[in-house]
Amino acid sequence: MTHGPYEHAPEPHHAYPPTPGAQSPGGFEQGAQWPAPQPAPGSSNWQYGPAPESGYGQQPGGQWMPAPTPGLFPLRPLAFGDALAATFRLFRTSPKTTLGSAVIVMGATTLFASLLPVVVGMLMFTRIPFGGSQEDITPMLVSSITLTSLAAIFGLAIAGVGSALLQGILVRVVARGAIGEKLGFKEAWRAGWRGVWRLIGYALIVGVGSLLLIAVGWLLIPFILFMVLSGSGADEATMAGSIGLGVIFTLLLGGATVVLMVWVGIKIMFAPSAIVLEGLGPIAAIRRSWGLSHGNFWRVLGIVVVIQVILNFATGAVSTVAQLAVSMGQVLLTPLGSGQSAEPQAGTIVAFAVILLLTSALQVLLGAIVLVLTSGNATILYFDLRMRKEGLGVTLQRYAEQSAAGAEITDADFDVQREQHLPPMTAPGYAR
Repeated sequence: MTHGPYEHAPEPHHAYPPTPGAQSPGGFEQGAQWPAPQPAPGSSNWQYGPAPESGYGQQPGGQWMPAPTPGLFPLRPLAFGDALAATFRLFRTSPKTTLGSAVIVMGATTLFASLLPVVVGMLMFTRIPFGGSQEDITPMLVSSITLTSLAAIFGLAIAGVGSALLQGILVRVVARGAIGEKLGFKEAWRAGWRGVWRLIGYALIVGVGSLLLIAVGWLLIPFILFMVLSGSGADEATMAGSIGLGVIFTLLLGGATVVLMVWVGIKIMFAPSAIVLEGLGPIAAIRRSWGLSHGNFWRVLGIVVVIQVILNFATGAVSTVAQLAVSMGQVLLTPLGSGQSAEPQAGTIVAFAVILLLTSALQVLLGAIVLVLTSGNATILYFDLRMRKEGLGVTLQRYAEQSAAGAEITDADFDVQREQHLPPMTAPGYAR
C-alpha cells in the first residue's frame, strides 16, 4: 500500500500494446482509438465545433462545393501570352454581349451623328434662296451655319454617351468573365448604365486635356519658326539654314508631343475600369490608374503595342479587300467606253447605294471589333496589375467558388474589391 502524495499515481505505460478487448483503468477499451487531444483555446489550431471532415470537393463542415468554372483568364499575375489570349477570348465567351452591343451602339450613334447635321443643314440652307432681300439672307446664313454646327456637336455628344455606355458594358463583362460567369445581354446593358456619367466626365477631361496639349504644340511651332527667322540675317544661305533648323525643331516638338500623349494614355488607361468597378470619380480614377501603372509601364506598353499591331494588320487587310471589291463593282456598273448617256440609271443609283451601305456596315463592324478588343484588353490588364500589387486573385477565387456553389455575386461586390487593411485579430481568450 502506497501512502503520501503519490497514492493515486497513474499506472505506468506498458512497452507492449494491450490485449484487444481488455479494459483500461480509465474505462476505455484497450486497443480502441483514443480521442485526439484538442488544442488549448487561443492556439492557432483551436476551432469551434467538431473537426471538419476531409474529402475531395468538401469545405469545412462537410459541405460539398463544385469546382469553379474556368474564367476568362487565370486568377494569378498574367504572363504576356495569357493577357493576349484572354483579350481575343472575349469573342468566344461572350460574342452576343460584347460584339453585339458594340455593333448596335456604334452603328446607331454613327448614323445619328452623321445624319443629324446633314438633315439640319438641308432644312436650313434650302430656305436661303427664298429669303427675299439681301438683308434677310445674311442673318439666315449665320443662323443656318450655327444650327448645323450645334447639330454636329449634339451628334458627337450622343456618340460620346454611347461610347461611355459601351465601355461600362465591356468592363462588366470582363469582370464577370474573370470568375467564370457570363453576363447576359439585358443584364450587361442595365449594368452599363451605372456609372455612365462618371465615364462621360472622364472622357471630357481626357478630351479637353488632349485639345489643350495639341493647341499648345501648334502655338509653339509658329512661335519657334518666327524666333528662328527673326534671328537670321538677310543672307539667303543663313535664312535657308534657319528655316531648316526651324523645321527640325518643329519635328522634334511634334515627336515629343506624340510621346507625351502615349505616355499619359498608358498611365490613365485603367481609369474607366476603376470608375466602373470601384465606384470612383473621374479625378480619383485617374490617380488610381496612375498608381496601378507605376512600375509596369513598359510591360503594359508592350502588350498594347502588340494588340494594336495585330488589329491594324487585320483591319487593314479586310479594308483593302473591301476597297478592291468596291472598285471592281464600280467598274462593272459603269464600264469605260460603253457609250451610255451621262445621266445614271435608277439601277445604277441603287447599286451604288447598296455598295455604300455595305462599306459603311463593314467599317462599323471593324470599329466595333477594335473597340471591344482594346477596351477588353485594358480591363484585363487592370485585373492583372491588381493581382500583382494587391493580391486580388484571392478575392476573385473566392468569388468564383461562391458563384460555382450557387451564391449570387452582385455588382456591389465588384464595386468594393479594393482590399481593406484590417488590424490583426486577437486570438479567443486573450482579448485585452
